[in-house]
Amino acid sequence: MKPTQSLTALAVSLALALGTPAIAAAETSSHDGHGAAALELVLNNGAKWKGDQSMIDGMSAIRAAMVANLGAIHDGSLTADGAKTLAADVQKQVDFMVENCVLEPAVDEQLHAVLGGVLNGVGALEAGEVEPGAVAIVQALNAYGAHFEHPGWQDIE
Repeated sequence: MKPTQSLTALAVSLALALGTPAIAAAETSSHDGHGAAALELVLNNGAKWKGDQSMIDGMSAIRAAMVANLGAIHDGSLTADGAKTLAADVQKQVDFMVENCVLEPAVDEQLHAVLGGVLNGVGALEAGEVEPGAVAIVQALNAYGAHFEHPGWQDIE
């Protein structure tokens, strides 16, 4: 992992701890070390961003984890322990993507805006706030699908 990647992860984590809305504007730190800046999730000159395989694999795994738990989330039967397990599974995928990041800076910043929303949801799930946590992650996943090329991606409704 590059040292600046851990700084990026730290900046996103700090922004989340302070309650910064992640999808509309996330605090990120660029890989070149030029500090934090507000970032709005946007398209790449009208086109979706092209990522790498670790991004595709990680986001697919997060989506699969959420889909596998949707029934329990909707009917209110996901326990606090279940929510913590789901949060840990999602966090593992975020860590994987950050550790294996080889994206161009502009793409990386956009992905970190999405991951900020995912991490907001992780924090809520860890706190036992199942519905808000799930909603935050699903919204981030759907924003990802609207802004990144991902073969076969389907939004979660």
